[in-house]
Amino acid sequence: IPKLAFEEIFEHLVNRPFRCKPCYIEGVWGGDYIKNLRNLPEKMRNCAWVFDLIPNEVSLVAKTSNMTFEFPYVTFYRKMGIKLMGKDTVEKYGGVFPIRFNYDDGVNGGNMSIQVHPTRKYNNENFNEPFQQDESYYIVHTTGSRTYMGIRDKYEPKEFYDAVQKSEKDGSEVDYEKYVNSIVSRQGRQFLLPGGTLHSSGVNQVVLEIGCWTVGSYTFKMYDYLRTDLDGTRRPIHSKHGINVIDTSRNEEYVKTKLVPERKILDKGDDWTEFIVGEHEKMFFQLRCIELYTQVQSKTNGKFHVLNLVEGQKARIESLDDSSAAYEIEYLEMVVVPACLGRYRIINMGAGPITIHKTLLKSE
Repeated sequence: IPKLAFEEIFEHLVNRPFRCKPCYIEGVWGGDYIKNLRNLPEKMRNCAWVFDLIPNEVSLVAKTSNMTFEFPYVTFYRKMGIKLMGKDTVEKYGGVFPIRFNYDDGVNGGNMSIQVHPTRKYNNENFNEPFQQDESYYIVHTTGSRTYMGIRDKYEPKEFYDAVQKSEKDGSEVDYEKYVNSIVSRQGRQFLLPGGTLHSSGVNQVVLEIGCWTVGSYTFKMYDYLRTDLDGTRRPIHSKHGINVIDTSRNEEYVKTKLVPERKILDKGDDWTEFIVGEHEKMFFQLRCIELYTQVQSKTNGKFHVLNLVEGQKARIESLDDSSAAYEIEYLEMVVVPACLGRYRIINMGAGPITIHKTLLKSE
């Protein structure tokens, strides 16, 4: 492709909302909710992870009058960083797209492993990573599920660690519910998982997972129910790293008051309300939800937004300055609103109200 044509395609894309091409990955705990929703191939055993916007894994597809081009999203954000993310974001995060998004589907599948992610200090000292691996779960579908977070108050962490290390050596079972705190999941509930928080997503739910960009995936499994992977090999446990990074102050009270926030009204109009559903002092992004019947206007203020249609049928996201700069999404699809777009509107195009989950970087 000629350099000029390449640059014209990128310039066109960065001035409008867009959606990346997802990746679908099987897993030992994977479910079938999104597999059925998106008509994925029958030969897939399940779909555990839906990488809708994992920056270094997904791609962008552009169609011209006679050709279709597909290119890595990393190429796009490296080339168009300032318009896409804003100058301050590019400088602060070294030119990378700093947040990742995926769905975890355990419907008719299983629990995720009991796991923990490292803090910034541990990541930097052990893996030369600049970021902390914070995560969050927003529940988009659940049927009697639970989300596991933190350590229960009545047991000493050492009891749990001893049981985990014994299991790692001899394959003995761990009564994980005895040690790991859990909370009933409900649709629309937001859970925050800053690095160091012991956690797991329970069976029979779909979560929108939003976390920090990292080069690698630093998931330290503490217990995985003695499962083998899809290829028949025993799934590894990482108790040494896990014990090093678990924050034992994340007990039942801390989880309840700090990591499962009540939504707060940020703004409202005649037929829409915008809520803050999640923010934490250790996490650099803020999570919101907009409930609306017809339409609502918003503004990027020089930072990118990522929008997910978590309830409802269909929505259109369009520039207020150019209505042709638009993208339409259906249930559980997501779009990036580039920083340079400025003012935009979200229009409900389905029957009944919709809910948009909105992610943006915190202001300093």
